[in-house]
Amino acid sequence: MPLAFAPNQGPLLPKPEGAPTASLFGWHSPVDPDRAEVECFVQRVYARHFGAQVRHFAPHLVSLRDRASGEIVAAAGYRQASVAPLFLERYLDRPVEQCLSAPGVQIPSREGIFEVGHLAAERAGEGRRLILLMARHLAEHRAQWVVSTLTEELRHLFVRLGITPLALGRADAAALGGDAGEWGSYYEHHPVVLAGQVQHALRLFERRRPAQEPRL
Repeated sequence: MPLAFAPNQGPLLPKPEGAPTASLFGWHSPVDPDRAEVECFVQRVYARHFGAQVRHFAPHLVSLRDRASGEIVAAAGYRQASVAPLFLERYLDRPVEQCLSAPGVQIPSREGIFEVGHLAAERAGEGRRLILLMARHLAEHRAQWVVSTLTEELRHLFVRLGITPLALGRADAAALGGDAGEWGSYYEHHPVVLAGQVQHALRLFERRRPAQEPRL
């Protein structure tokens, strides 16, 4: 599961038109009154899995709730690279957009790069469903690239979804200095900084979508 982000006071993004109903998929701005419940869920999952203490959150959170009970079953956060340096850029030796460039290809704009972090789920199936819904949500905000720090377990989840992310570098706990101790056993799960193109992922998700999954 990716690391949490440092706090940021970026611009609020409106909920996209056609988004799933609030009883299933939720978007939480920095001023959303339901945000504290989502943050507590992430903290519980990280404490249980890694013994980690999540103290800071992305400016925008998303959640998935069970329709019957209303309980949160998965959550994640994101931030836009144009607003402030990304948390994961401390693992890289250059700005993230330069890591995504290739010979003869224009360097992508930071406006189109979004960092997804602190994915937390009660079960793998719920995390997978949130990823599918979040991909559409970010695409509607004109995200071109998604970058994240993924543990070995989450990398396997993306492979099962048909996604082979681009590896940008290893997430080294030393980059956090004294704060590394707050993450418990997280770094024992071999986290790596990875990137993927949003539209490419959406096309793959649609081709592989089981009948019970939401149509993207």
